[in-house]
Amino acid sequence: MKAIIVNGPGSLSLCEVPVPALKKGWVLIRVEAAAICATDLEVFSGRIPVKYPLIPGHEWSGVVEAAADTEDEH
Repeated sequence: MKAIIVNGPGSLSLCEVPVPALKKGWVLIRVEAAAICATDLEVFSGRIPVKYPLIPGHEWSGVVEAAADTEDEH
């Protein structure tokens, strides 16, 4: 899947990254829309300390593609 990566302050790249593995109790969501917020801009500028590289974004919506089992295995 494609993702914007913040490599460090002032540095972005568009990369192919692996689709996350589905863990027990989680869902896989295909992002349909995303936005950049003020926090993302602060991270990009280097004014908020973070561990780079990172994929920004917590403003998004999408469609559930798959759901992992939530049943306990006994």
